[in-house]
Amino acid sequence: MPSSKYLLESQYQDLIKAIGVPSEFLSVFRRLVSLEELQVLYFLTGEFLTVSNVKEKLVTKKSTKISSILERLFQRGFLKKKIVNNDSAYKCQRFYGIMSRHLREHRYSIIGPLELNPLRRYYLNTLIANTENDITTGQLKYSSEVIPINKAFILSQHILPINQAIQILEKAHFITLTNCGCRVAFENCDNPIETCLILNEVGENSVSRGYGRKISIKKARKVLEIANQAGLVHLSIFLPGQEVYAICSCCSCCCHEFQALLKFNKSFFIAKTDYMAIVNPDECDGCLACIKRCLFGAREENNGISMINKEKCYGCGLCVTSCPTKATQLVPRTSN
Repeated sequence: MPSSKYLLESQYQDLIKAIGVPSEFLSVFRRLVSLEELQVLYFLTGEFLTVSNVKEKLVTKKSTKISSILERLFQRGFLKKKIVNNDSAYKCQRFYGIMSRHLREHRYSIIGPLELNPLRRYYLNTLIANTENDITTGQLKYSSEVIPINKAFILSQHILPINQAIQILEKAHFITLTNCGCRVAFENCDNPIETCLILNEVGENSVSRGYGRKISIKKARKVLEIANQAGLVHLSIFLPGQEVYAICSCCSCCCHEFQALLKFNKSFFIAKTDYMAIVNPDECDGCLACIKRCLFGAREENNGISMINKEKCYGCGLCVTSCPTKATQLVPRTSN
């Protein structure tokens, strides 16, 4: 009969293969889970299992502890959870999903400083590859879409001054406010952190894990206002099937969508709005505040006047709200 040590090592090898742990991060993963947790995770790499299902599979019947172990692993981001026949069922995440939780929720205590930046690169590269695959296979049209700022719209017969982000939020039955996972993971700037609005079931899941809190539509409006003042771009983030599950307020230095666009030239990750900025050179006073404000690099100075690169403009409206002379406006993209 194989020894318990041999069985544990065999289970560990099967587990890391099943969830795709890269060889360079094996030491990290070994530190993340105890032997007791390892034995539970081993049985959760296939279908969703309830507590009673897991108890049946375990050799050692420590039945009183299984529920707490599963819930602890769920809270720490190792497990997915759903309701099956009125009972909680669990399934192990892929290593990428586990590390995404650890980085985005600042669970750094067990990650060494020398491993942090390689994990960040692994997280970003894997996210881009996974999203690109979803787009290529038709599961997603794009990863996210820019939401233009309400105050940027001009009154005309073509454009209604409606805040599209608020429209999305008003249709949601549950709004969760969380820290921006990108700024937590990459720590490249000091922009506001508590700015991510997670919607419906995904938001409820975050709250159940102790990450985030339910807020009102009034509070959500305030979050968007603060983000706009900080010069952040509002993005609606999609799940496969094109359901909006989050409205994020993004910076260009941390946001994985912006990094995919600006560092890796993945232009199809972020969809442009139906609008674009135009500038009246006679009204421009040359302050160039809009150039600093534009995260897409669509602005440049020409003889003291701010000019717009139409191909690079995503129609977010940040430049409009920073223009002291109202020389910049948003207009329908089809009209230019």
